[in-house]
Amino acid sequence: MVALVAMATTSFAQYSDFEQMCSKVINDFYSSSSAPSVSFDLPSVSYSVPSTVNFNTTTVSGYTRNNGTYVESHIRTMPNDTNWDNFSTKGNSNPFTGSTGHRARDYSSDAYNYGAGHTIHTGSRGGQYYYNSNGHKTYVPKRNLW
Repeated sequence: MVALVAMATTSFAQYSDFEQMCSKVINDFYSSSSAPSVSFDLPSVSYSVPSTVNFNTTTVSGYTRNNGTYVESHIRTMPNDTNWDNFSTKGNSNPFTGSTGHRARDYSSDAYNYGAGHTIHTGSRGGQYYYNSNGHKTYVPKRNLW
């Protein structure tokens, strides 16, 4: 297995923040390599990213929800038609936080555990959801609707 190992030996001072440094490492790898996985070490932290992760990322600015909760700025994968390559999907990990994915993959048997007892709707762009008790759409991993 081919792996790219990038050591962060330069000072953190040249980057405006930790996320920017990680994003640069991942984007440099993504634009210059076809290796099936990438691993890199940062001071006292080691991340390993499975090959199914979408390296095309964007930074989401911090914002305040309607209920007053502040959501910190974070990096996420760019939207596409599947969740198989998202940081939050089972089997994947987030290279910026080290957290492992917890959501079921689209069309997996685990996808049927979401929204039990609710009618699942399919939107015009293929997303599947149900209406929660507050009347809001709650998206679920895609599943076959027979």
